[in-house]
Amino acid sequence: MSPALPVTTPPPRLRPGAVVGVVATSAWAAGRFPARTRRALAALEHALGCPVRLAPEGRYAGSIAGTGRERARALLDLYADPEVGAVFTTIGGNNSNDLLEHLDELATLPPKILVGYSDNTALLLGCQAITGTTVFYGPALLPQFGEWPDPFRETVDHLRHTLMGPGDDAWPLPSWWTQPYGDWAAADEEARPRHPGSPYVLRPGRAEGVLFGGNLPTLNFLAGTRWLAPPDGPTVLCLEGTEDGLAVPAFQRSLTHLTHLRHLGITERASAVLIGRTPGGPHGAERRDALHRILLDAFPDDVPIVLDLPFGHTDPMLTLPLGAAVSVDATGERPLVRPLAPTVAAPARKEPPCPS
Repeated sequence: MSPALPVTTPPPRLRPGAVVGVVATSAWAAGRFPARTRRALAALEHALGCPVRLAPEGRYAGSIAGTGRERARALLDLYADPEVGAVFTTIGGNNSNDLLEHLDELATLPPKILVGYSDNTALLLGCQAITGTTVFYGPALLPQFGEWPDPFRETVDHLRHTLMGPGDDAWPLPSWWTQPYGDWAAADEEARPRHPGSPYVLRPGRAEGVLFGGNLPTLNFLAGTRWLAPPDGPTVLCLEGTEDGLAVPAFQRSLTHLTHLRHLGITERASAVLIGRTPGGPHGAERRDALHRILLDAFPDDVPIVLDLPFGHTDPMLTLPLGAAVSVDATGERPLVRPLAPTVAAPARKEPPCPS
C-alpha cells in the first residue's frame, strides 16, 4: 500500500458479547412496523452474537423519529456507553443531516463502529469528518435484518467479516440479486425472487485509493460544509442511488453538470469508480448506454469503472469501510476489490499485572 494514502483510523473490532446499539437517525419506522422490528432485533443479535439495544424513538411530524437534537442525543448516548461496541441505524429516510450540528461531542468520545446507508451517508461522512474514524456503508436494522424469513447469508457473512475482523479479504460478489424491501405491513410476507446478475467492468484497469462515497444525492447535500472531508489523495469513489437518483438525467446532473463533487475536485482525485447496483435504475439498452456514456465522460480514461456492485439499495449487501485503503483490479472477467489493511483495529492488549 502506498504510504501516501490518507486513511482514517479503524475503530475497535466488535467483540462477541459487546452491546450493539441501534438508533433511529432519520425516519420513524421501528414503531410503525413492530413485528418486523422484533424479528430484525432477534436476527441482528443472532448474526453478531451480541446483545442488541434499541434506543427509544421519538416521533416528530408523523414521519421523523424526533427532532435533530433528540436523535443526536440518542446516538451520543450509545457512543458514551462503554458496553456498546457498534452502532447501527434502524433505516434511512431524508433527515440524518439534521443531527450533524449536534454531534461535536463525538470528538471527545471513544471511537465506535458506525453502520448505515442511504440517507445515513450524511451521518456517516459527518461523523467521519468529526472523528477521523473509518465508518461502514452497510446494512440497517429493518431493511436487511428484518428480511423474511431470515437475513441473507451473504449480507451477514460479509458484515461479520468486516466488523469482527480482520476484514481484509477480497469482497465476495454474489451472482444474484433481489429487489429491495417488500410489503412490510403484510401479515404474511413472502420471500423475494432472486435474479441472476453480477458486477461488470465498464472500463478496465487497476488502482489503489481511499474508499469514499455513499448515496450520491445525499453526499451532494454535504458539499461546502465542514462535515464533508474527502481524502486528499487517490480516491476509490463508491456511488449508489435509488431509482430516481440514478435515473439518467439526475445522474448526469450530479456527475457532470452542476455537481458539487466535480467543483470540489473529488471526481478529479478518483483513481477508480465503483457503482452500486440499483434495481430500479436505467432499463433498456438505450438508457443503459446513456448511463455508460455519462460515466465514461465524467472520469479520465485511465480510471477503471465497475458497475452493479452489491452495495446500497440492493440485496444481498456488502459492508464497505469508508476511509480505508482498497485496491481495485478490473482487468479480468470478475472485478476484484480488496481492503489493503484490516478494517477494524485489534483490541488493545492488557498489560499483565506487576508482580508484588
